[in-house]
Amino acid sequence: MRGMAASYHPKPHSRTTYTVLALFVLAVVVLAFLNEPLLVSRVQTVSLNLQNKKKERKFPFPDFNKYRHTRTLSPEEFGLEHPHERVIIVGDTHGMNRSLHDLLSTLSYDPRKDTMFLAGDILAKSTEAGSLAILDFLSQRQRGICFPDIEPKGPHRSGKSADAESKCKGVYAVRGNHDQMIVQWRAWREWFEPLQLTFPSADLHPRRLHVPSLASLTSTSTYNAGPPVGTGSQFLALIESEFLRDRSSDPNGAAADPQEWADIERKRAARTWRAEWWKRIPQPGKGRASKDWIPFGDHYWIARDMKPEHAKFLFSLPLVIHVPSEHFFLVHGGLLPSDPRRPSDDERQPLAHIPSADDITSDPTDDAEYDHTLLKVAPPQSVLRGLGTESKNITDADIEEMRAVQEAAVLHDVPHNRDPWVILNIRGVRKSGKATRRSDKGKHWAKIWNGQMKRCGGFVESSEREGEGDEDEDDDRVPARFRLTEARDKDNDHDDDASLPCYPSTVVYGHAASRDLDVRRWTVGLDTGCLYGRRLTSLVLQRRHPADVDTPTRTTPTDEEEEEEEGDDEDESSDEEEDELDEYAADGPLGGLNARYARVAGGSAVSRARKPPKTWSRGIKFGDKGSHLRAKLVSVKCPKAGDFAGL
Repeated sequence: MRGMAASYHPKPHSRTTYTVLALFVLAVVVLAFLNEPLLVSRVQTVSLNLQNKKKERKFPFPDFNKYRHTRTLSPEEFGLEHPHERVIIVGDTHGMNRSLHDLLSTLSYDPRKDTMFLAGDILAKSTEAGSLAILDFLSQRQRGICFPDIEPKGPHRSGKSADAESKCKGVYAVRGNHDQMIVQWRAWREWFEPLQLTFPSADLHPRRLHVPSLASLTSTSTYNAGPPVGTGSQFLALIESEFLRDRSSDPNGAAADPQEWADIERKRAARTWRAEWWKRIPQPGKGRASKDWIPFGDHYWIARDMKPEHAKFLFSLPLVIHVPSEHFFLVHGGLLPSDPRRPSDDERQPLAHIPSADDITSDPTDDAEYDHTLLKVAPPQSVLRGLGTESKNITDADIEEMRAVQEAAVLHDVPHNRDPWVILNIRGVRKSGKATRRSDKGKHWAKIWNGQMKRCGGFVESSEREGEGDEDEDDDRVPARFRLTEARDKDNDHDDDASLPCYPSTVVYGHAASRDLDVRRWTVGLDTGCLYGRRLTSLVLQRRHPADVDTPTRTTPTDEEEEEEEGDDEDESSDEEEDELDEYAADGPLGGLNARYARVAGGSAVSRARKPPKTWSRGIKFGDKGSHLRAKLVSVKCPKAGDFAGL
């Protein structure tokens, strides 16, 4: 037993071994603490992240979207009060500064007489210099500054000061989806650059005996984060210089893909002071947000290099411009006349009932049923003076007021029209009622809009119109003075041919380069692919005298053209993934669509079977016939795709 008991006592040399090992571990820990002052906090952070990996919270960023939903323009701001004044609406420029000025030169643009509008996607995808030049041009116009080299020639009129002589008319624009990415990056930079973070100084905690850091002990490779920087602007200067260095030294390396480079650097910075800065830099999202927050792309650099006045101009741009006097909307992507998840004649649809003060609500009841966050939009306001459906003394002014209220209700009551992503990106609508940016999926939103505008029968049954005889077949006006009644046939609910108690309005838009020029009776699509070497197109409006007689222009598609096939509604669960495909391809997946003919009211504007002229124009019908607007399309040829010299 003694022998057995003796065997349990540790041998002297084993006790010495344990002592040496303990001292070695203690020395490593002490030296590590001297070398890495933030070791404790880092270990705690890593441990917390490992325990809550599935519940890791994202950084609480402020809102960088700077959304402004609608800007409503008065007749004076729209700028067609006199016959010599014009409105010029330009399609997607994408930073093609030279093409924009070629178009304005072709139009003999006079900033004192012409009001300019742009349909979004003003910037990005060509050159940074071109985008900044356009921003400079537009921001100066917005501030009322006219460039001397394009002012009308001739001596100044007597009695006019130089300031009055150089006063410009307005410049207005809506945001495009690419403009919105620049807005986000710029708003983020303005938040990030002044940030200050405190780290222990490398001078106060020098490395000793070259003891390896914890990161190098637990990793197969070392990463030198360098001395810490204390402000956001310093950190941006650091990583921007590193990105440009890597891209210059190895054009085919990770820096060839900015997102890949940022992902690698973010991972390498883990457990270093840089990680604190990186987590304050947004990362791309999924689905709809998959193209947002791509670092070191053209949107990023434009946002960095623009002037404060440029940023102010961009931040001021709304998603929608509404001109009630002309019953006209300007957007980038599109609008819907009704909620596609319900029948168009459902009483909750804005065009399915006569507008009245009783219909004005501040809380739409169907917001909770919508899948995405919606903007708060002020409900339509009016002084309808209690007009009811039996009122008989209705003036033209009353009708105009009611139309304006109904148009505002389209923006307010249709959830899709309060979803910024839809307004900026929509190209079609699926059978489920979801918007898609794929041109080959679902039903083109412009066809939906025109289909419902054709059903507008005013606020009265056609048989009850007062003083109306046989109407001209080409007269698309709805009488302005009549007794208010419900125009919808109660016995024909959900009938797509039944008339609706509404008046038509017009939408001008961009965004759809794969559809090319697409002009229908109540929609005008102006994106003709200047970026891809095609054309830059404008819509020019001018008030004509009622006595003027123009040759009628066919604008209504033929029956064959109206039977446009709808895209297949396949696999709706993959909508968001499919949507990404159409956005960045040169001509989208439908490169052959309208490849030979641009669609202008069912006809061909330019045949691509032969070499098109450098400049062409064509008259179209626009707006109410009673508005006496003369409308024409003017287009100029753009440089070949990828030829951005001189932009």
